Order: sequence, then C-alpha cells, then structure tokens
Amino acid sequence: MTRITNIPNLEGYGVFVDDIDFKNLSRQEWMDLGKLHMKKLVMIIRKTGLDKRSFHQVIKKWGKSRQNYAATLFTKYPWAEGNFRNILTSPDVDKHDKDIIREYWKIGGCNYKQGNILRVAEENGLFGSGELLWHSNESGDIAFTPGVALMGERGMCNSATGFMVTTPYYYSVSDSIRSELDEMILTHDFQTGKINVEDENLFLYKNMCPEPTEIPLVIQSPAGIKGLHYPYNTVTGSNNNRLLAEVKKGLEKYTYDYWWENDDDLLIFDNSIVQHRRLGHTKDRLCHRYQFDYTYLQYKVTKQNYIPYFQEPYRSRYVDKMNLIGNMLKHEGISFPVFV
Repeated sequence: MTRITNIPNLEGYGVFVDDIDFKNLSRQEWMDLGKLHMKKLVMIIRKTGLDKRSFHQVIKKWGKSRQNYAATLFTKYPWAEGNFRNILTSPDVDKHDKDIIREYWKIGGCNYKQGNILRVAEENGLFGSGELLWHSNESGDIAFTPGVALMGERGMCNSATGFMVTTPYYYSVSDSIRSELDEMILTHDFQTGKINVEDENLFLYKNMCPEPTEIPLVIQSPAGIKGLHYPYNTVTGSNNNRLLAEVKKGLEKYTYDYWWENDDDLLIFDNSIVQHRRLGHTKDRLCHRYQFDYTYLQYKVTKQNYIPYFQEPYRSRYVDKMNLIGNMLKHEGISFPVFV
C-alpha cells in the first residue's frame, strides 16, 4: 500500500511517497500522483526500483521534455531542419554555437528517442562536481520549463538535494507587503559562480539566461499556486532591492535538504516557484535529469494552458516565446498547446 507523508519545513508543499509498486501501478494511479505532485510542488518517491529506461517510460506520461536553448537554436539555423548534426558539420555555423551543442551532446542531449534525459555526473555530465547553490533551471528565461525530475543511479547516498518553497512566505507577510511583492520586477542576467563554482560550462550559461531580461517576482505554478520566481543564480536586482533583501532572509525557514536514502530514489519538483540546491559529495555520483512541461496533466488540473504571469507585457512575451518553442520542437515530433 502506497504511503504519502508530508516533507518537513515545506508547510504542506512537499510529500514523501513510499512503498509504491511500479510493476503493478496502473496508469490512472500514476496520473493521480502527477496531479498530487502539481498541487504539492515537491514529491520524493523513495526506493523506486526504476532504472534510466523505466524512469523515462513513467515520467514521460506526465509531460514532454523540453530544453529551451536547444529548441530556440534552430530559429537561428532553420535550414538545419532540427538536426544537430547539420549544424555541427556546416561551415556557416558560428564556432561558439558548435561548442555549446557539443557540450549538450556530451551530457546526454540531442537524443530525442531517450527523451533528452541529461546526465548529472562528474564524467560527461552537467554540474559535474561540487555543491550547487540555490537556483532554478532556465531561471532567466521568460518561458522556463516548469517541471524537473531527478532519478538516481549510483553514488547518490552521500549527497542531498535541497528545496526552498516560496508560497508560505508570500502568504505570511502583510497585505501591504504582498501588494508590493506583486508589483516587483526582477532583472536577470547570467552570473558566473552563482550555481556551481567548480564546473560551469557554455551550455549552462545559454540555458539559464540567454540574454539579460526582466521577469515579475510573483507568478503562479502550473497548478495555479501563487509564489515567488526568485532564483538567486540569475537575479541581479529589482525595482525595490531593500524589500528583495528581506524576502531572501524570510525564505530561509522554508527549506528542506533531502539526503538521498537510496540510489534509485526519484525526486520531482516544480521549477517555477521552488528553488533547489545540492550538498555533499559528488564522487562517482550519477543521476538523470528530465525537464518537462506538464503536457498530459495541465488540463486535468486547471482546465487551461499554463501562463505563469498575471500582467502585461510579460504574458504576451511568454505566449510569443512558447509559440516559437512549439514551432521549433516539431522536428522532435513534439507538440504543445497553441497559445493565441
């Protein structure tokens, strides 16, 4: 019998799932867990018995994989027709772009049949070694991918993955402060050493914040939960830096570091209003990262497309970027809802 219990410190926005039998789990039961995850933001499934292949088979039922920079690169080289090899062999492609693609290839990208699952490891992996500071993925991209799943394979139990939820803080402050938060706009740019001081690369830079931009602080998750999009790795300032400093201090209590108990644990978390980090040792550690939209859950939970933003011009910018990404991902046989 599957057991579900609350994760400490996250104020109801995180659950442990234990004793799940994937071999006998029905599709409906798995989709119900997906809907629960969207409402809880963080889900830690312990001792899954899954390997990389079976991990992909189950997680893709919730949503399709997406890496924004890989998708938007083809807008620059449309003649490549979605084929990375065409870009790498062309004399007309900028060397910098080729170097980024080679890094993406090395860490497991460019493999559509295997879901573009990226390796997180010391050898040929993203974030090879060292601890990771608080961050979110594609944090400075207005159309960030909203879901992340980490599946362990080996060497995981000397490390921790930490989570910081922002919704409890948002609702803990006074109405007047909350109103100020609603109006705050954050500036984003890539900052070297703000995630992993030991092993950052070109792909990380392009994937996190392709260009300087502005994004509202207060947004909603795919399930419609209001919170803060305040990724420390790319935020460089705001229209109220004094209040922003108070926010950072106030978020400290809503954190939980999960020290991996089993190599085959599965951690699935929101990437819109939740930050994550890594602590501990990384030697011989390997896990797999699947970054995804909630393609098959979104309408079941909210009955509408996911738009994170409440105000213009950010809603329109998001819609434009998502339509661009959707058009570029057609070469992978992937389709997203059309935004109009």
